[in-house]
Amino acid sequence: MAQVDLIAALRSRVMAPRRVAAPRFPDHGGDRVDHRPLKVLLQAASDGWTVDYAQVRASSEFREYLATLASADPDSRARDEQLAFWINAYNANAMAVVAEHDVASILAIRGAFTDLRVDVGRSRMTLDEIEHAKARRFGDPGVHFALNCASVGCPPLRAYSAEAIEQEMDENARRYLEDELRGARADGDRLRLAMVFRWFAGDFAPIGRMPSLLGSVLGTLRPGRVLPAARPYLPASLRRLSKVGFIEWDWTLNARR
Repeated sequence: MAQVDLIAALRSRVMAPRRVAAPRFPDHGGDRVDHRPLKVLLQAASDGWTVDYAQVRASSEFREYLATLASADPDSRARDEQLAFWINAYNANAMAVVAEHDVASILAIRGAFTDLRVDVGRSRMTLDEIEHAKARRFGDPGVHFALNCASVGCPPLRAYSAEAIEQEMDENARRYLEDELRGARADGDRLRLAMVFRWFAGDFAPIGRMPSLLGSVLGTLRPGRVLPAARPYLPASLRRLSKVGFIEWDWTLNARR
């Protein structure tokens, strides 16, 4: 694997901003963003777990979709439209970033999360800003089953819709935690969960409003605090386990081989 910036990974996941402003949902109208181009691309270029980045690079429809994301005004829309927008925007732009580079991991791209800026929602933002200042501000830990950072360890990719976003996130959570490589598996008498439960313990078991710094600290010291959030999505065979550990994150690029 190409050399990766593990310090950037630490900064992005462990040292990310923990307090973000709550969103507003004015729903002033205007044109809704059509996320069908992303859905069509993923149906052709991805099985959810891997991506054919050659197809991503070659897709003029995908480039048009990115332009639509850039010019849209999501913060004028209703709650579910905003949430679907920011999740899709993160995933689409993560794909676009790695599609432009010949790398074995997104971490091999210097500042991929923290420095590189993309045009989205009439602003120029980093992937970290989209994740922490936009997607996480909705107070829904389900976003961690939806955001995909172009790595093998991530939840499966899909396009999200305002009409069914909660159902779609729940479906993705179950698919993720049914995957023993990435999501959840038994290790003797211990349940090993995806690292998102450790990184964002304060979201899955907040103290006060999500995101919660104290919740994150306690979640690191007492991993079992995240179990109530994980259990509804676990396969039945894993729900009896009460000791918790974590699966090492695989930062390998999720490219189709």
